[in-house]
Amino acid sequence: MKVRDVMSMAIEEISAEATCLEAARRMGECEVGMLVVTREGRLIDGVITDRDLVTRCVALGADPAQHRIGEYMDRHPTSVEGDLELERAVEIMRNTRHHRLPVTVAGNKVIGVISLDDVAVNVKHYTDAFLAAAGQYSHRAP
Repeated sequence: MKVRDVMSMAIEEISAEATCLEAARRMGECEVGMLVVTREGRLIDGVITDRDLVTRCVALGADPAQHRIGEYMDRHPTSVEGDLELERAVEIMRNTRHHRLPVTVAGNKVIGVISLDDVAVNVKHYTDAFLAAAGQYSHRAP
């Protein structure tokens, strides 16, 4: 299974010029914990997470209404290609301790986001389908 088979194509984007307050509000409205910071053509400049806003901005006493995302975003985010094997993407998430990653093509154009939740839901779906199919065979006489 490939990353593109389980990723979400709904990408919540924001500009590096937006304020941290705007990012926090957007995350709340969209019920996401990460925004992909992009420029024209969905080229990725970085990512900003809810944790970044709390630990790098608010906890240090900065006014989120006065500071730009570009000051706090991860400018070199870990990302994965859509054609990567899902198992490898999960390994990357585990090793980097990221719960969600941008999915790219050609190294820099964002086409989706993959999260551990996406993986869990899809693995459960495939496991349930496998068990249902296997159950059909267990009722056959030898």
